[in-house]
Amino acid sequence: MEKQNDHKKFSKKIWVLSAGIIVILAIVLFAGIKNGFFLRKGDKILYAAYHTIKDQPETADVSENEDYTVSVDGQWKKQKIQAEYASASDQKQLKGTIDLDKLPDLEFVMTLDEKELKTQLPSLSSKVFTYDYKNGGKSGYLAKKIGSEKLERFDAILEELYGGNEQKTIGTDILKEARKEFNKLKINKTEKKEFKIDGQKRNCAGYQFTISKDNAQNVLDAAEKAVKKKYGDGTKISADPVGKVFMVFYDKISAAGEMECSVYLYQNKLAAVSVNYEDDENAQNIDVLFLGGDFRTQNMKIAFLTGEKTTTIQTNISGNLAAKDGTITFESDDTDSLSGRISVQKCCQISELTGEECNLMKLNGFELLELFGEFAGFGF
Repeated sequence: MEKQNDHKKFSKKIWVLSAGIIVILAIVLFAGIKNGFFLRKGDKILYAAYHTIKDQPETADVSENEDYTVSVDGQWKKQKIQAEYASASDQKQLKGTIDLDKLPDLEFVMTLDEKELKTQLPSLSSKVFTYDYKNGGKSGYLAKKIGSEKLERFDAILEELYGGNEQKTIGTDILKEARKEFNKLKINKTEKKEFKIDGQKRNCAGYQFTISKDNAQNVLDAAEKAVKKKYGDGTKISADPVGKVFMVFYDKISAAGEMECSVYLYQNKLAAVSVNYEDDENAQNIDVLFLGGDFRTQNMKIAFLTGEKTTTIQTNISGNLAAKDGTITFESDDTDSLSGRISVQKCCQISELTGEECNLMKLNGFELLELFGEFAGFGF
């Protein structure tokens, strides 16, 4: 009987010990997963990128529809930039000043609501120029010259800018393809490298990989396909205003050839990223250092090497951009690069456009010529 009790006690101890080991293993496994210990090299980089972006001040509950204002004040290629974007529930407004070389500054105000775009250029005319993107009625000289197909695409863009969510869908489709291409890459671990993060020198794990022209092209093709899905299979992205910017980026990447990339991580966040490639037989290099602070992206240093010229831009984030109450500043050591600040604040004030309304898409050739004469300061 005593042996049986001893056997029961021994079995109980084994069970308790086993349960304890299972709990410990579960804790270790959870900690390992949380800290990325069991991830593939590529997944560790993606995991770090995600947590770098996520590493922001605690965000208060903010409604997506809450009114806000984005202010831009800076300089690029010796041209001053001043603009303010206000977003309210029923309308959006962009206003600012364009610094024209050897000409008077041009002020502009553009307001977009659920049916039309209104524009006023106070230094040229007191008229309010309207463009109805909802109800058609485009029969004037400009409408015929531009063509119905391009106008329909422009209408779709304005509708999306006013209140659509398709941009998020397009971005998701592109990211899916980028992730697919990234998983194809052969990633090698390299020696640790020292970087200054949060004011302290840190040893950071390094990884290297090469992005081929095919990898980049596949992502760019996916981007084009995603946009076409929204605006129609016949859409040529280069014909759209926003698409022109995309095509500049598209052409740059397409001409770049292979890109040698190095990524360094510290505590499951990005410490540094370096990209080397050739463009028109000139060596190109981009280095991004995540200097940290209260969060990893609070202070960053970005260096661009083109040929033998290096341009450096330093950024700093104050406040809480995600909560629509913060500012990001850019300081460059080159007058041809962007310097200035972008601020985001809750609430907004929409300026009312007053003046005689003029529908540009209904003007005939003579009326259009008369309008240009008014811009130039003389009439017909």
